[in-house]
Amino acid sequence: MLLELAPLSAGEKLLFILISLVGVLVSLGFVFSRLSRYRLIVDTPTAKVRSAPQGYVELIGHAMPGEDGALDAPLSGRPCVWYEYKVEELKEDNGRKRWRPVRSGRSSHLFRLDDGTGSCLIDPRGAEVTPRHKHSWRGQSTLPGTRNLTPDAVVALFSTHIGNGQYRFTERLIFEHEPLYALGDFHSRGGGRDHLNMRETVRDLLRNWKRNPEQLLTRFDANGDGKINPDEWQQARQAAEQEARQQQQSLHQQPSVHVLRAPQTSSRPFLLSTHDEERLVRRYRWLVAGCLTGVLFFFWFFLEVLLAN
Repeated sequence: MLLELAPLSAGEKLLFILISLVGVLVSLGFVFSRLSRYRLIVDTPTAKVRSAPQGYVELIGHAMPGEDGALDAPLSGRPCVWYEYKVEELKEDNGRKRWRPVRSGRSSHLFRLDDGTGSCLIDPRGAEVTPRHKHSWRGQSTLPGTRNLTPDAVVALFSTHIGNGQYRFTERLIFEHEPLYALGDFHSRGGGRDHLNMRETVRDLLRNWKRNPEQLLTRFDANGDGKINPDEWQQARQAAEQEARQQQQSLHQQPSVHVLRAPQTSSRPFLLSTHDEERLVRRYRWLVAGCLTGVLFFFWFFLEVLLAN
């Protein structure tokens, strides 16, 4: 035995055994989840936006603003395409100082990935994002505002310097033109891909027209008797079929729009990163190694407690 434990009561021994078993199980869970991400990054071939298949794909390009343009980071005001922030307050609890969350937020605005062959909208909701740029600084107010930033805070925006103050501000940002790695569900709309169910479309049009009897009579009551006879109803059906064909033609004329989003199944992660693929592979390799170390540690602790007198 490497660990000399003081004599333990039955209750203490049971408690330490439960803690070690929970530690083993949690560490194993992290091992399998990180190993799964590692294998997906390594095994998934990189696709091009122009020719990417529908479904789970890997894309590599550069981050660009969405249709609404660049965003302003909530704390620093810096222009970006994605942000995540949190504000914490330093409080004393039973003689110990701890950071308590005040507020936090994360961008859900769409931005674009451009790989030179085409452009793809990125819906960041549900994504695991690992940006290169993370900035922390401290201040005396919960609302820093770029006009009120102290010199230390300004330095923190461009470095890892934190400074002093009761409140801590943290931002993670993706900037325009940054390299972007993305792994998620690729879906295309427009460009002749979308097809209406003509029967359902005609039925829906007729149903909507029937909800406004006056307008229906104005359009199709040819003899003016205040009723729609079978011949007039047939004319209404033909008009609905014509409008449905026009809707289908309009769909065919729409340009292609590609969107990368979170997969429907939780077994496939949605990853976004401004680190290159090689660095991501190394990162997950080290995470797997660290989690395996945790498994071994908790298993060793379990044996030590189990064999303790």
